[in-house]
Amino acid sequence: MRVLLFATLLTPVLASAEGVRPGVIAAQDLKEYATLSGPRKRIVEEALELAAKDTWLKYTFGSADPESGGLDCSGSVYYIFQQAGIEPPRTSAGQFTWVKDAGTLTEVPAVTPSLEMPEFENLKPGDLLFWSGTYEPKDGREVAVSHVQIYLGHEKSTGKPVMAGASDGRTYRDTKRAGYGIFDFKLPRAGSKGVFLGYGLPPLGK
Repeated sequence: MRVLLFATLLTPVLASAEGVRPGVIAAQDLKEYATLSGPRKRIVEEALELAAKDTWLKYTFGSADPESGGLDCSGSVYYIFQQAGIEPPRTSAGQFTWVKDAGTLTEVPAVTPSLEMPEFENLKPGDLLFWSGTYEPKDGREVAVSHVQIYLGHEKSTGKPVMAGASDGRTYRDTKRAGYGIFDFKLPRAGSKGVFLGYGLPPLGK
């Protein structure tokens, strides 16, 4: 009887360990928010508003619609930008090409990067962040981009850089999480399959 009771009590704990919701923060908790205007401000606000919804949006490959209960990485960018009045390409590869063709992509050397590198001096909230190697795309895309997130700036409370998007395994405050929300912006470790490619945002007007 004691064994059965122990197993019954343990089951919910094990179930909850299968996933932790990404972070939720307020705009006023971001260091750079007060300086933002125009499209960058709208992008950040839409990203935070979506993260704050009561419904936990799970990571759902192929989805760009929150009403489906989940989003994938490029789907979340696609939805947020549309809400901000901007029409982006649908895939992470398309979004990368969109920025690159506009001449606003800052590429980062493939060597193990650091946020202290001069290449990151122009990184601003609202910029799209691009990776390759996070998974193997099978849609015949011409560029090997596989992941995208939206840079939000630094948290006032921790001083650490954060980003918004959908993921099935990144961290927020060093805890692994899954779904759509706020994540730590960390660069890949040496030897990681994932490679950080660069960042940028096309000219979007005032």
